[in-house]
Amino acid sequence: MTESATAESTPPQAASRKKKDAREFFRACRFLLPYRRMVITSVLAAMFVAAVTTVGLSAMLPVLRVLLNDDTLQGWVDRQVVEKRLGVRLSDEPGHEEILRTNPDSLAARAGLKRGDPIQPVEKFADPAASEAMVQRPGGPVTIALPPVPGHFKFGRDVIYRLPRHPVKAIAVVFGFITALTIVSNIARFFQEYLSDKSAISAVMDIRRHLYDAVLHMPMSFFGTRGTSDVTSRLVNDSQVLQDGFKIILGQSVQEPIKAAFALGLSLFISWKLTLFIVVFAPIMFWVIKTFGKKMRRATRAALQRSAMMLGQIEGTLVGIRVVKAAGSERFERRRYRSILAELRTEMLKMARYEAYATPTMETISMLVVGVVVLYAAYLVLVRRDGSLDNAGFFTVMAALAMIGESLRRVSKVNNVLQRSNAAASRIFEILDLPMERRRLRGAEKRTTPRIKLAPLKREITFENVTFSYPNTQQPAVENVSLTVPRGQSVAIVGRNGSGKTTLLALLPRFFDPQFGRVLIDGVDVRDATLRSLRGQIGLVTQDSVIFPGTIADNIAYGMPRASRASIEEAAKRAFCHEFILQKPQGYDTPLDGLGGQLSGGQKQRINIARAILRQSPILILDEATSQVDAESEQKIQQAVELLMHERTTFVIAHRFSTILSADTIVVMEGGRIVGQGKHDDLLRTSEIYKTLFDRQLFAA
Repeated sequence: MTESATAESTPPQAASRKKKDAREFFRACRFLLPYRRMVITSVLAAMFVAAVTTVGLSAMLPVLRVLLNDDTLQGWVDRQVVEKRLGVRLSDEPGHEEILRTNPDSLAARAGLKRGDPIQPVEKFADPAASEAMVQRPGGPVTIALPPVPGHFKFGRDVIYRLPRHPVKAIAVVFGFITALTIVSNIARFFQEYLSDKSAISAVMDIRRHLYDAVLHMPMSFFGTRGTSDVTSRLVNDSQVLQDGFKIILGQSVQEPIKAAFALGLSLFISWKLTLFIVVFAPIMFWVIKTFGKKMRRATRAALQRSAMMLGQIEGTLVGIRVVKAAGSERFERRRYRSILAELRTEMLKMARYEAYATPTMETISMLVVGVVVLYAAYLVLVRRDGSLDNAGFFTVMAALAMIGESLRRVSKVNNVLQRSNAAASRIFEILDLPMERRRLRGAEKRTTPRIKLAPLKREITFENVTFSYPNTQQPAVENVSLTVPRGQSVAIVGRNGSGKTTLLALLPRFFDPQFGRVLIDGVDVRDATLRSLRGQIGLVTQDSVIFPGTIADNIAYGMPRASRASIEEAAKRAFCHEFILQKPQGYDTPLDGLGGQLSGGQKQRINIARAILRQSPILILDEATSQVDAESEQKIQQAVELLMHERTTFVIAHRFSTILSADTIVVMEGGRIVGQGKHDDLLRTSEIYKTLFDRQLFAA
């Protein structure tokens, strides 16, 4: 299959586009791989921030117990060691500790201890050096052997025993520790956010570069089905939306779930029963997030399409502003623009509405969870009183649940951004997935279909029974055309509008490939040649004068950046540009915008002709090259064109017979076929179509 034909066929990815929409964003994440070190560092920083936040929350537990129970940090840590050592739960009354609950198969249960038995003094039972202790029971004292204190409990006890015993001073030290953690956490947060943004920006710049490169190498059929505004929108707007998604996924989507996971672990450690309610309500929360995410993705895709339409309207109006004003169509264009804006506004409001729905819905569900948790906690603290939860533990669990709820709320917003990025990534990959015009062959394909580096034209150019039809059309634009042009000859192709002149010549540089037949240069099918070697020997001057941003010299030397100033000026002189260029403020260094608004139509066309002269290609295609030349310089331009026609193998499409008569051969086309070929005098006698065209030209003159 030819490259162009491949480009026109529907890519297999398009058939499953709807199923893959949700995966396109993560597919785009492969562009983050070159920046994986920054990404990994950012993720580690996010984990550190989440861990520090949880540690700070955990440090509040002893502080709360000290404040609520008129206790000391040393007394609190001794109770923790005893509870671990004996397998019991103690009351929080300093100096009056007693067992509230014994765990099955614990040391206390095996020793026969039960609820209400005092554990005093608690320091004796918590001392790592103590191997046994006596419990004063109503039936008599009981001596029990104490197991070793676990290493981490021993370390924690040693640290806390180094703190001041005065509660206020001890709390001040703890808060100083939390403050230090916060400072370190904020430093890590800075690097996390900066590196995630840097990775996102760099990856999107790569995506824009790949997308732009893909667009440059798309076949001409691609540009016939998509407007420039649509491609521009994907390069600018869609890429920006994708960049926002990258920032989110490397920022909040990493940090918030980690924070929620750490907070969940803390709440499970304090009270797994209360935490269980989150697990029960979690499926509902995720269902809400997923539902709003789907709606957001659809609305975003529609909004991006409307944005592309808006860019197309702006571009079309500004480019054709003279026609708009001359036709008095300002009101019509204004109404059309307002209609597009109204559609865009509708889709953007949908996006805003879905995003606005998400937060209140999540907060409502969170409030229900909190209400159930508070009721159950009140039962454990006020009614059951088995020590499974105390006041300080309740407040800490509530703080952890609040952290989880806040993380879930932010995750819902994150999901909305990711779904918008999904839609943008889908539109970007619609372009990247299309086969490019110049593709790199590999493996067996490279061996079976090698590309030939085409040598400069030596003998002839042949169109051999070529037929070409544009997509979604029934009538061929070119049908069974055969034509041979020897090297150094000039051929003028004439015919009515739509007769296939431009399409036929578009097959030579492979802007399109024929469905049937071949185009040969010195016997080599152009489809077997590399595009660089083929197009490198073809110069083209189109009917529409093309000016690129840059100086006048840059425009003449377009495609030849190493051309000397002397050769540029020589080409300009031969195209009769030199005089008007010197009249410009900065001469050849005068900057031009992308539309060449500083030049007249004839001046722009002469610069295009100078570009073709400088290129010195052995094959030249002139498509209505003198159509925009002013009458004053038409004769001079005609001389330059005639000189080019005799120097190179030239194909001329022109309505002006002053150009046509200079050709060695005239080809007459009608309905995509060649209906006449020969010299001017012969065609006047043998071709009625040519005679009609000639008579109309004389009448117009």
